[in-house]
Amino acid sequence: MTTTRYKYTLGFIYCPETEQVLFLNRQKLPWMGRWNGVGGKLDPEESPLECIIRETEEETGLKVSLYKDKGVLRWARDGADLGGVHLFVAEVPLLFVADYKTPRCFCHEGVLDWKKLDWLLHKENTGVVDNIQILLLDLIFKDDRKVWIAEYTDGALSRCEVIDTL
Repeated sequence: MTTTRYKYTLGFIYCPETEQVLFLNRQKLPWMGRWNGVGGKLDPEESPLECIIRETEEETGLKVSLYKDKGVLRWARDGADLGGVHLFVAEVPLLFVADYKTPRCFCHEGVLDWKKLDWLLHKENTGVVDNIQILLLDLIFKDDRKVWIAEYTDGALSRCEVIDTL
């Protein structure tokens, strides 16, 4: 199966030693006020990998080139296809986090912070983007690339699951 080129990228920077992921609390739509990964819109002629590396540096000041392509997340609302996002994960050593303990606390997109994995995934945590809570463990701990679908009905997440493997 050939992967469609979507307009956006989304990346998660994970440190296994601390079990923390760098997250962004967005100040803009979509997901304003919710914690999510970093990323953004692809420039013309830019690959998804080039985009996530550029967007990470723009938003965090971090130069992360260790990203692994984890597939895509497609969105649908009330049956209509809304496009999707290329998903990436970078695993960084403790030294990387220690050297850059405090990333830019605030950037043009929102507030950045290293968050514990168990906090991000806690079932009572409503501050994290709902589809991210479902797929984050899979993205971090499994090696395969997948196609996910996050479907929203009447504004609420009604389905988030793997629909294909790449």
